[in-house]
Amino acid sequence: MNIHIDRQMSAPVYMQIKNIIKKQILSGELVSGFKLPPERELAKETGVHRNTIIRAYEELIKEELITSSVSPRGYFVTYSQQKEYKKVTGFSSRKYPGALSFMLKDEYLQMDTLFSELFYNDGLAKSEQKVISLAADIITKDLYPREHLNEIVRELSRAGGFDWYGFSPAQGLPELIASIQGLLKRRNIHATSKEIQVVSETYEAIQFAAKIFLSSRDTIIAEEPISPDMLQAFQFMDVNVITIPMDEDGMETRYLEGLIVKYRPKLIYTIPTFHFPTSSVLSLSRRYELLELSYKYDIPIIEEDCDSVIRYEGTPVPSLKALDTMGNVIYINSFIATICPGIRTAYMVAPEKITRKLSMIMENTQIFLSPLNQYIASQFISRGYIYDSIEKICQFGRQNRDLLCRTLAATEDIDYRFTVPKGGTSLWCCINENINPKKLLCKAHELGVSYMPGNLFFPFRSKGDDLVRLCYGNVSPNELTEGIERLSEAVRASRG
Repeated sequence: MNIHIDRQMSAPVYMQIKNIIKKQILSGELVSGFKLPPERELAKETGVHRNTIIRAYEELIKEELITSSVSPRGYFVTYSQQKEYKKVTGFSSRKYPGALSFMLKDEYLQMDTLFSELFYNDGLAKSEQKVISLAADIITKDLYPREHLNEIVRELSRAGGFDWYGFSPAQGLPELIASIQGLLKRRNIHATSKEIQVVSETYEAIQFAAKIFLSSRDTIIAEEPISPDMLQAFQFMDVNVITIPMDEDGMETRYLEGLIVKYRPKLIYTIPTFHFPTSSVLSLSRRYELLELSYKYDIPIIEEDCDSVIRYEGTPVPSLKALDTMGNVIYINSFIATICPGIRTAYMVAPEKITRKLSMIMENTQIFLSPLNQYIASQFISRGYIYDSIEKICQFGRQNRDLLCRTLAATEDIDYRFTVPKGGTSLWCCINENINPKKLLCKAHELGVSYMPGNLFFPFRSKGDDLVRLCYGNVSPNELTEGIERLSEAVRASRG
């Protein structure tokens, strides 16, 4: 067996060995019945401790790719790609790529701390100068529509204004639901008032959906790379997460049916438009393919669509919900970017029988949401202020995106590689240099700039050492330029 260990990678050695063997199994190089080398033999061959091999084999056993046998003694491959595919799908010609899926493990919790520290600029070595944050994917406070919001709040204090002192319906204020319906129509989503559930945030919406559809140790499919805090949220639900790779056109749906056949997921979670963190957009043909598989195997889809309106160019692709003819898509959106985080209001769109259950969960867990926040959001939308807000955000984001791309491209001594995003507020960038990712992160923070390391978005940090996510929605143009200059200096200092 050809196993190459990269000591510079962030991924543990046992996980590298596991992923290499897994790739060989899924690609068909190691077929069902193949006997793996004994622990001591493979340990000697790879130059690692026997316990490292044991742990790698144990991970493969957990994913049901190999088995341990007493008679005959040894480890044997039990996964047959051809058999699994032919049983249900009838196709077998495509090679299955490696490292497609990972079962969520306790080790991943260590990554979430770093993600939070970078987001809030806290926990790393202190810089002697103010840190420019290219890590937090949020909208700058300068774009908050304070004047319009203050206007609505002032009106609340007048006699005969909205009575926000009491309870609100568990489903949400009728005024807000009506305003949301108007927004949805512009996106070709025609939902009745009974198909909309108001929630406080998207994570809450996903948790509610999970309570309805999932039991402990059920499996879902999600795109990889994936947000660390989203993975942690699924872990809190005691859910297994199987990941599927992406390219410039979003989720590689050609591999989806094979994963469905093997793992029998109960849900598919996706961000098809301006995916977090890659900013890719799922093509129209792949959206249809995803929906067809959802219908074929009766698997609901959770579609998160928060950044789709932050578009700078190109024709919008219809949301999965707009294309859904069978009611399989649960659509989730929020106003954290288009109004402001303090409103803390989001919503879900699902068939009426689902929203009734969602309302019951809301009643049992929170009783109701703040009518004040809901009323402010409804007025902000109904008065058309939200469209002005979106236009300002897009104008700011487009200018910063173009500035970021120009600055990276002009840095001739560093090989920055990226695809210009058509929307969103972050850039997924490859630094094609021989650098130590840990050294780069520390050096960058020492120089006063933070970013999100790409390996944070891959379970066990198994990939992404050469990737970074650079956010440009929360900084001024001057800060953005200075931040990239500092990052480039850190790259130069981290070479070799």
